[in-house]
Amino acid sequence: MMEKQWVVVTGGTGLVGRTVCKQLKHRGYHVRVLSRHQAPLSEGVDEVVQWDPMNQVLPAQALRHVHAVVHLAGAPIAQRWTAKSRHEILNSRTKSTQTLTHTMASLPLDERPRVFLCASAVGIYPSTSELLDETAPVGPGFAAEVVQAWEAEAIEAEALGCRTVRIRIGLVLSAEGGILGSLKPLFSLGLGSAIGSGNQWQSWIHIEDLSRMMLWSLRSDEVQGVYNGVSSNPVTNRTFSKELAHALHRPFFLPAVPSWVLKWVFGEMSSVLLASNRVTSAKVEEAGFEFQHPNLEEAMANLYPR
Repeated sequence: MMEKQWVVVTGGTGLVGRTVCKQLKHRGYHVRVLSRHQAPLSEGVDEVVQWDPMNQVLPAQALRHVHAVVHLAGAPIAQRWTAKSRHEILNSRTKSTQTLTHTMASLPLDERPRVFLCASAVGIYPSTSELLDETAPVGPGFAAEVVQAWEAEAIEAEALGCRTVRIRIGLVLSAEGGILGSLKPLFSLGLGSAIGSGNQWQSWIHIEDLSRMMLWSLRSDEVQGVYNGVSSNPVTNRTFSKELAHALHRPFFLPAVPSWVLKWVFGEMSSVLLASNRVTSAKVEEAGFEFQHPNLEEAMANLYPR
């Protein structure tokens, strides 16, 4: 009988991390979560190891002989961008990635993780209505700068002999939180509406498909490089908002929230909310991944069943 393989997960207590840990456990892996604080074991987790990524402190034993590292940790970008929060958003991604790659480098080649999977984001792309693939240029602005620096650190794992995968994630749809958790209270009251022009594109993915994509990339030896973690059907913000209202059985009639209101409330971070991200999933599908929830109406119905 083959011995169970270990997978190390950072950000394992977050929305995506919790789902990934459960999926890994269901598929027969041992799961070790890296946490900045002492934490009790949660569902799908076998071990918790404390680390200090900002000071690059991580016991080498935590990565020794593990099959893969799934790196999801990072401070939320959806907050007002002060000097302090900018520093935290950037460093929480770059320093944590450096800590992982430096620790891997300290291990003998035959003891290093075989796979390094790093989360990324579609915020690296320019705001446009054009359909963009993984070869598109890097866009302007803070969000794109963060993602570019994050990926640059992740690529360092390739030189260590690790098969390295970066998944650029869009809006993650989950009934347990995230973007829908933020919008549901307002939409449940019948007060939901589009934002800005409502014509900006939004690339999204059902949380089950995202976690399945991550496990698929761990198990597929030919998968390497960057892939867009989005469904095959991006929609406009107006369509997204209307489908959410429909899934919650609420009316959708209010005028769109003007851009100036978002800029007043969120400052420069409003550029993320108003950006047009129309991103294709063709590459990951051509590599063999199949979506279970490719259409927004069905995805919303799955998350909010009648």
